[in-house]
This record gives sequence, structure tokens and C-alpha cells, in this order.
Amino acid sequence: MPSTPLRRVALAVAATIVLVLASATAASAAVSKYPPASASRGFSGSAAGWTSTSGNDGICLPPLLCATVTNSYVDTGGADGGGFIRSAYTGVAGATAVGGTTTGVWESPAFTYGGAPGGGAAKVSFNLDRRANVDQLLAVAGNAAEYTVRLIDLSKGGEALTLVAPSTLAGADSWTGVSRSSIDPQSLNPGDEYRIQITSSYTTGTSVLVSGNADYDNVVLSASNGVEQGGKKGKGKGNGGGNSGGGAFDTQRLEELLRQAMPGTAVLGGKGKQLFVRVKCPRKIGHACRTTAQGLLRKHRPATLKRTVHLRSGKSKLLVLRVKPKARKQVAKRKRLLVRQKVRAGKVTATVTKSRRLIRR
Repeated sequence: MPSTPLRRVALAVAATIVLVLASATAASAAVSKYPPASASRGFSGSAAGWTSTSGNDGICLPPLLCATVTNSYVDTGGADGGGFIRSAYTGVAGATAVGGTTTGVWESPAFTYGGAPGGGAAKVSFNLDRRANVDQLLAVAGNAAEYTVRLIDLSKGGEALTLVAPSTLAGADSWTGVSRSSIDPQSLNPGDEYRIQITSSYTTGTSVLVSGNADYDNVVLSASNGVEQGGKKGKGKGNGGGNSGGGAFDTQRLEELLRQAMPGTAVLGGKGKQLFVRVKCPRKIGHACRTTAQGLLRKHRPATLKRTVHLRSGKSKLLVLRVKPKARKQVAKRKRLLVRQKVRAGKVTATVTKSRRLIRR
């Protein structure tokens, strides 16, 4: 069939679409996440292959003579409203009670580390959301509560790389983002089998009848090849470059900064008709932010109308979101409510959802 101008135009358009789709796919595939299964990172519907153990550092008879840690999966109330894993502490009192350190350990399903898409990695980072209730335990002199995250190389006999050094569990009454973006890519071995290990440690100088818990969600190790959305290489200096000083500025980095900046509370006022939420454009982003906020009963069920605001870098603002009439009775019964923020900074867009404790006034 002879070629016509119209046919040539159609073929050119089709070829352009194929190239655009291929480019978009390559850009979106710039990051590999571990464990590979999303359910094993966000605990959607189950513990998704995570296993747990608990123990004491001395010889005693729990729960009669020494404290215990109970590990469990909780199917709702996580950082994004879904499931999460927990290590809960229960103390013991009495003349024969024994003090010491009691631990709860969670380990991810084993996975083979392959670096970033295409092999290798220009940047490796680690993120999780955590929450803890340890005020009662720490109110007793001599007590301590800490957590540690390590990457266990099963192919190297259990060699461990520390992702989060021993850190206090205090200071996270609501879901709080934790990130480490300075992991040396050379410290991981492509082809080796790994597990992520989270240890919660509770130490009592004098054993007392107190309780506490540590919760974890959205646990992810990420390997990036340094390509941002749109397929452009980061040009900054430092830990991989970028405006934020913590690696190439991409969707993942924007999500990190937003999670760190998001408050853990929101205010319900106006007789339950208004939700007051504070939003912030973190200074480390290096761009102004266009932020859209909305309250949610669950992920795909809005509780409020949306509100959009433009913020300069480093600035924050208290937004008033109108609670939908049909959602007011349900919101009035809630102790916590999901708040979703969709943020555009420069050419990068990220959406972060966080469960916030409701304060009524």
C-alpha cells in the first residue's frame, strides 16, 4: 500500500508514544525496594513473612519472675491506616522479681539484594515509620527502652550492617518517620541473601509492673541508580547530590522529608465540623511547595474537603478542612484520623498519608 502523508504522520505519532512510554518506564524504575513484596514493607493484610522471637538476658522464669515481650501483628491503625508489627513489654513485680533486659526481635522474609534496576547502586537508603508508648516504663529511674535496625547478610554467615544504631524509643507518641540516606552502596553485596532485623530492648534496673510497646510500619531498604523522575541524573554534591543535602532529589526523598515534617496531631473543632491540620514545606526541599491536604476515614474514603496552599521553603500553615456532613458522626467517634498530603516541589510530586491523633476543642 503506498504511503500517504496521513499514514506517515500516524506512524510518527505512534513511534513517539512508544518512546515516551519507554522513557517513563525507565524513569519510574530507577529505584528497587526491599523486601521486594510491597506487603512485606507495609504489612498490608498480614505480617507478610516477617517472623519474631523474644528473650531475656538472664536466667529467670517469665512471666512469673521477669518481664516479657510479646510480638504481634495488628491489622489496623498503622502509619497509613493499615497493618503494622508490634513488640509489647509487660513487667513483673514482687520480692522475687528479676530485673534485666528483655528483647523482642522481628525479622523480614529473606530476599536477594540486586542493587538498583540494571545493577549497582548510586544511593542506598533506609526508611521506616515507628511509634512507641514507653513513658510509663521510662518514668522509673534506671529503666531504658531502645530499638536497633540491622541488615543481616545470610550469605556471609550472619554478618550485620547497622541501619539504625541503638536509639531511644521515646519521643514517638504518634507515627514518626525515620530515615537514613547515607548508607555506603559498597557495604552491600549484590547476589547475597539478606534479612532486615528490628530489635526492641526494654531494660529495667528494678523490675516493676509497667507496660509499653513499640510499633513499626513501612519498613523499606531502597537502592537507586541516581536517576530522578524524568530520567535526569542528580547534579548536586554530597550524599549523592540534590537540593536536599541527602541524595538525589526525587519522589522518594520528598516523601522522606514530608514524613519527618508532618505533625502527629490534628485538631477537631467547630462542633466537629472543622479539622485543623498544620502543613509544612521543609527547608531541605529547596523549593516552594504546592500542598493539597485532606482528612480520610480510610485510604479511599474522604472525611473532609480538600484544601490547597502554596508555601515557601521552610514555611508552615494551619489549614482548616471542612468535615463532610455524612462523615461527622464517624469522625466524632475517632481517636485518630488519616491526613493525606499531596505535594509538588519543583518538578517532583509525592503523596504521604499519616495517622494523626485527634485533639478536640
